[in-house]
Amino acid sequence: MLTSRGIIRPLHNGEVVLFSITSAAYLYLFRKKDELPKSISSALKYVVGSAEAPPELNANDVKNTKTKSAKLKPEFLRLLLGRLQQTPKHRLCQHHHGCLHYVLQGFCRQFGLGYVIQTVVKFLSHLPKIPFQPSILLHIFFNKDSLSLGAFLGCYSAIFKAVNCVLRWFRDRDDSVHGLVAGFLAGWSMMMYKSSVIALYAATKLGELLYFKGIKAGVLPYIKCADIVIYSISTAFAFHAAVLEPHNLRPAYWKFLLRVTGNRFAQMNRRLVDVFGTNASKLYPDYWPNYDMRFTSLNPLDFS
Repeated sequence: MLTSRGIIRPLHNGEVVLFSITSAAYLYLFRKKDELPKSISSALKYVVGSAEAPPELNANDVKNTKTKSAKLKPEFLRLLLGRLQQTPKHRLCQHHHGCLHYVLQGFCRQFGLGYVIQTVVKFLSHLPKIPFQPSILLHIFFNKDSLSLGAFLGCYSAIFKAVNCVLRWFRDRDDSVHGLVAGFLAGWSMMMYKSSVIALYAATKLGELLYFKGIKAGVLPYIKCADIVIYSISTAFAFHAAVLEPHNLRPAYWKFLLRVTGNRFAQMNRRLVDVFGTNASKLYPDYWPNYDMRFTSLNPLDFS
């Protein structure tokens, strides 16, 4: 909304910068003991691996990972994996095999995860069309979004692991600050799958986390019913924008409003409120209701 008014200019790759800063904070806290809620810590363990978590929190996870990898290792990759596993490893690294194997394993696993998630979403969304257009399957399985999400998650995991290993080799010590540096650099992998939704969600959840830490430390006040107040203000603001400047809403949210209101949000004569300077009719410049002229003197020519 500020951008459309010329008050600010959008920051190039702003979502990537925001995500990188947020990622740095999350993974710094991840490397420290008991600094993150269990749900967030578990999610990060799944993405970047439990070997980077504090030793006392990940002993069982690392042990289980070792057992599973031994059982699931395909025969035709045994020789290659064996050589990768024998690559050098720093004495402070908690992963069981060589650092190169550790980094490549993280990339392959997360790339596969991202690819599968996006492919399944595409498949389900096109499911009704597939019986009539089988060629859609080719588009689904070789979709740019699926490869981009896979590359984002794969590179995020690989960069984080690689930077941590490199810093251990160069500094000959392990430190939670490594998580800060590695998290920031890993965040730039979002260049492959830019998403302001992911960046904003991660940043706002981090703000919530830090605020509650401030309350616990006694430096910030506890505000009763703050979640309800925030939700009410946000809803009011979004609905106000939906009436006076729907073009500034996120397209997915605008489609959601149209769906839940039976398209009635689009059936407003916004040409009447263009006078307020918000370009309210930008999405539907030619829309004019079929008025019963017995009860109004409104003429579209007067608002053109």
